[in-house]
Amino acid sequence: MQNQKPVLHILVVGFHHKKGCQVEFSYPPLVAGTEGKGECPSGWKYLPTLALPDGSHNFSSDFVCFNLPSLTDPEQSVYGISCYRQIALEEVRIRTADLTRSTVQKSVCTLLSLPIYGYVEVKLSLIAQAFFEQGDFSATEILVKAYEQLNACLVSLEPQEIGSTRLHFVGVPLRDLLLKWRHKILILFKLLLLQKRVIFYGSPVHPTCALILGIASLHPELISKGFQQVACVKCVYFYRPIPSYLEAS
Repeated sequence: MQNQKPVLHILVVGFHHKKGCQVEFSYPPLVAGTEGKGECPSGWKYLPTLALPDGSHNFSSDFVCFNLPSLTDPEQSVYGISCYRQIALEEVRIRTADLTRSTVQKSVCTLLSLPIYGYVEVKLSLIAQAFFEQGDFSATEILVKAYEQLNACLVSLEPQEIGSTRLHFVGVPLRDLLLKWRHKILILFKLLLLQKRVIFYGSPVHPTCALILGIASLHPELISKGFQQVACVKCVYFYRPIPSYLEAS
């Protein structure tokens, strides 16, 4: 993925009262040859749900980090950061027929080729705020410009700077996590070293994402290199011979 742009896509995921979470806009289109509206590759069928997680309607804003398998390389991952917003219907200047509830829930999301969640999160917050303040969700020019500017900003960095661990640690509130969790951070870190399965859950979801990234950042190069295969799914088939007593006589 070295030859790909740092920001692969920028998209909008909305909640439809009948269809549920769906991709409303993507640039460049997630499916080549389409207009980038309502299309999602089969390998990323869970993308809308990840970008707009369950329970997000209980909060006016939130962030969520997630990973997707690469569509081109089975040993690589794609990194997502989503900025969720919820506003009252009265704040929408141009209303469409699908806006049937008193609030509007949408998420502005970026898919990245590098695990620089915190670095993009700060900029994505401003992009989402400007997009919602327009009051017209069909005006996506601001998202196209943001995509070009984000890539231009990241490409302008020196290769050793963009590939260094410094960018991967931006936005990771490690000090706050240590003050909050204290010795439990050490326990979780040891479980990580022992390769134990640990379930993290919470609401809102952003503190949970920060906790996972914070613990992962304690292990050298785990975010910068170890996250490359975090979403890789390989199907392994085992041959199990049929017992003799089940074979046809």
